Amino acid sequence: MDSNARKASTATIEISGRCNAKCPYCAQRRLKQAKHFGGIMPPILFEQILEHLFKLGMFEKAKTYSIPLCNWGEPFLNTEINDILQILKKKKLYAAISSNLIVKPDIDKECLPVISDLTFSLSGFSQDSYDRIHGASLNKVLNNFEDFYVKIRQYSPKTKIRIAWHRYLFNENEFWDAYKYFNRPGIRFRPTIAFLNDGLELMDFLKERLSEDRKNQSEKDLFLNHIRKRVAYHKKKSKNYRCPAWDFLVVDEIGQLLLCCGVSRYDSDHVLGNILEMSAEEIWKSKLSDALCNGCISSGLARWASYQDIGGFYDKPWPFGGGLYHLKLWSQCNFTFFISNLARMLRKLPNGEKIIDRIKNFANV
Repeated sequence: MDSNARKASTATIEISGRCNAKCPYCAQRRLKQAKHFGGIMPPILFEQILEHLFKLGMFEKAKTYSIPLCNWGEPFLNTEINDILQILKKKKLYAAISSNLIVKPDIDKECLPVISDLTFSLSGFSQDSYDRIHGASLNKVLNNFEDFYVKIRQYSPKTKIRIAWHRYLFNENEFWDAYKYFNRPGIRFRPTIAFLNDGLELMDFLKERLSEDRKNQSEKDLFLNHIRKRVAYHKKKSKNYRCPAWDFLVVDEIGQLLLCCGVSRYDSDHVLGNILEMSAEEIWKSKLSDALCNGCISSGLARWASYQDIGGFYDKPWPFGGGLYHLKLWSQCNFTFFISNLARMLRKLPNGEKIIDRIKNFANV
């Protein structure tokens, strides 16, 4: 395809490179150890990036885009987030936000409808479990969620709210309590297996290059054997696999284009350049010339990462119990799995993306 005619599926723009959580399995751990604490993107740079992408023809004119405002950082740490949401509103775009809600969001009510998707990441439903990963007050975080949930439901009832429940070895007994708590209108509970959420470290794990201390620590918390087996399964199916990340743009908080969402601003070998100084041809060519892609795909990691986020029962059975809640969650997650598989097939069609958008809006997934 002509690089000047090629469109981006979406563009993640990191508005805050900082994070206030203490998650030991996130790339932020490595960044903080190297004293790369991240910066805050000013609204003027955010607008310049969007205008540049429009000028390059990266977006379909007839398509409604939701722009993820976070990759490794906590978006609500950007005190100018309302100005950023106003910019999106002016350009008839939406925002997708993923947050730990350790800080209480201060969003103007007229900006709330700009948020099409809100994902709340949760690592435990007891203080002991939550301390092991996020390291904050669970009660405070839940109170922040409750306040924001009320505002969202009042001023933006169409916003999709998802609970990203991260499954660890130590919190499986809290699974159904968490589900019951969030079993209410407008919320989707999305359980996923927690993993080494750092693309380069995950590759090291698959190649048996983790230090003994890091491996021992990870084995106490993560389903490492399960992850290893699932990636091996996807490796067998990865021949000629077309990674969705090839169509994603990921821009850090100072305007640098990254290879994909699996790397950070600190991984200089995979920082492709200042997005404002790049043509469409340079953007797509630089994304396809990084050798990391071949290793990620051939190992099965790329395909596994794409599939495992769906949250379905098919990946790893949920803990025993739940009663009728188990059946309800099974139906929801596997319907999402069906829609996601259907989307993969439709993307091969000329107007596939438009059909996918209509189905997802109709099905509210």
